[in-house]
Amino acid sequence: MTIEKQKKKKMRIKAIRYIHPSPIMHIPYSIFVGVLLCIMFSFEANARTVSVSKFGARPDDGRSDTKALRRAAEYCRQHPQTTLFFPAGTYELSDPMAIDIERRAISGALGRGLEVQWALFQPRKPYVTGLDFTGCEDLTIEAKGARLVVEGWMQVLSFVGCKRMTLNGLEITYRRPGATEGKVIRTSEEDFDIEFDPALYSYIDSIVQGRYYFYSSERRHFYYGGIQDAQLLRPGLVRMTSRVHPPVGDICVIRYGGHYRPCVMLRESESITLRGLSIRSFPGMGVVGHLCHDILIDSLTVVPEAGRVSSTSTDATHFTSCSGTLTITGSTFAGNGDDCTNIHNYYWHIKPDASDLSRIEVRVEGADLHAQSLDYPLVGDTLILLHRRNMQEVGRYVTRSCDIDADSWRVDVTLDHPLPSADCQQLLMYNYSRFPNVEITDNVDDYNNGRAFLLKARDVVVRGNRIGRCTLSAIKLGAELSWHEAGPVEHVVVEDNDIRGAGTDNGYRATGIMVTTESPETPLHVNRNILIRNNHIEGSHSTAILLHDAQHVEISGNTFVGGHDIVQRNCRDIHLGDNNYR
Repeated sequence: MTIEKQKKKKMRIKAIRYIHPSPIMHIPYSIFVGVLLCIMFSFEANARTVSVSKFGARPDDGRSDTKALRRAAEYCRQHPQTTLFFPAGTYELSDPMAIDIERRAISGALGRGLEVQWALFQPRKPYVTGLDFTGCEDLTIEAKGARLVVEGWMQVLSFVGCKRMTLNGLEITYRRPGATEGKVIRTSEEDFDIEFDPALYSYIDSIVQGRYYFYSSERRHFYYGGIQDAQLLRPGLVRMTSRVHPPVGDICVIRYGGHYRPCVMLRESESITLRGLSIRSFPGMGVVGHLCHDILIDSLTVVPEAGRVSSTSTDATHFTSCSGTLTITGSTFAGNGDDCTNIHNYYWHIKPDASDLSRIEVRVEGADLHAQSLDYPLVGDTLILLHRRNMQEVGRYVTRSCDIDADSWRVDVTLDHPLPSADCQQLLMYNYSRFPNVEITDNVDDYNNGRAFLLKARDVVVRGNRIGRCTLSAIKLGAELSWHEAGPVEHVVVEDNDIRGAGTDNGYRATGIMVTTESPETPLHVNRNILIRNNHIEGSHSTAILLHDAQHVEISGNTFVGGHDIVQRNCRDIHLGDNNYR
């Protein structure tokens, strides 16, 4: 053994001897094991399973379970590591204020059409939370076989500031459906009549108002049509003046406003799993996530009740300014009034401090704040400044501090270096760091208004989905400047999807996949690195794929039936491989 090896061996022996005299080594083995078991049992004691029946909730008895379920939610807020168990059956959830909001929204007391949304969908407008799980940690809700019947417009489930929450099961529906459905029983050149069940669709006492669209009983998809006037002839019978001539047997759907508080709110939370959740009817969006980290949506069902055609009034799911991973898998959609999912960030308007151009106020303007909550960056986030007309990048900044004042609805940000000018009228900013890695796999979209998947993100996989009769393109990629929804897409894989019958609105521009920016001026090639392969795209439009403002796109191994044009505008580096045209 060399001298050097002997020195190393002595050093190892000294290290072992230094560790050996630790006090724990002098504790008798039996005592050591006892202490360890106590620690383990103590941890287990903190993890508890409690049934909603403990708080007085009784399924299938026809009585309100509201107070009992709210007591159960309060218990979960106060006790981390709780598993809340719902015995199978039907539970009743209602609230007087929510019922009043519902009545006024439908009856016309809040206005007509979109006036209802403008009256209610505001951050400071009063609203009702059904079950509030704010701040819960390590919460599991076991609700397989449980059905929640809701009365009154409310945010049914609220998960704000939660960590490690899992919801297994639960079906949510409305006693008075979120939208009214009436069957066309007579039609002419000037008007048509619809008939509906006045006992089910209450609050239509004199004024008939809303936003109208139709469901084709023959073709099994939605279509649009303008209504000039609607008159209640008797309870359950409405005459509508219109240039649309829907066939007898089609369904007229009347939704009230559009956006409202979501059925399930996920906000400023992390490690969230929704598995086996079912939403049958809701007067707004189904699931909304905002500023969340790591979301798994597994086996979600947003499908109408048997005998009806509409489920949610707007998007089935909608996610804004999230991070980590966002997965939607094994889920089924039908009858939603807008997209199955929309994933994006926001373009902020900015107002710099004239005395210090590194300090700015950021605001979301010209866009719907779907969570009715402020959007803000975290310290260390990268922010991109761009020209609003052509999307050209002006600069990149790092967030040094962020001050949030919810009372004054204000977000002030300190940047790592100053803006180039105090004149920001033609500039926008977005948070480059707040985009999740998206996986949308093995889902089914039967029919809906809008797109199946509307995606503005980076690192996206859309694989193995079956998309049917949506009114617009099956998949849309890229920013929507008109809605101030960021941003351009990068590193996207769209593969092995079966798209049949999408783009039923004949005025829309592509059946299968659309890539765009909605920029008023020709931008740079901002949508980059897109792979479209091995998809089946079948539709009546001549255009199957439309590419705007894109670079590095490969389209190969796809089968096009019917329309098979691939249209390119302001694109570069587009590779068309071997595709099958029928």
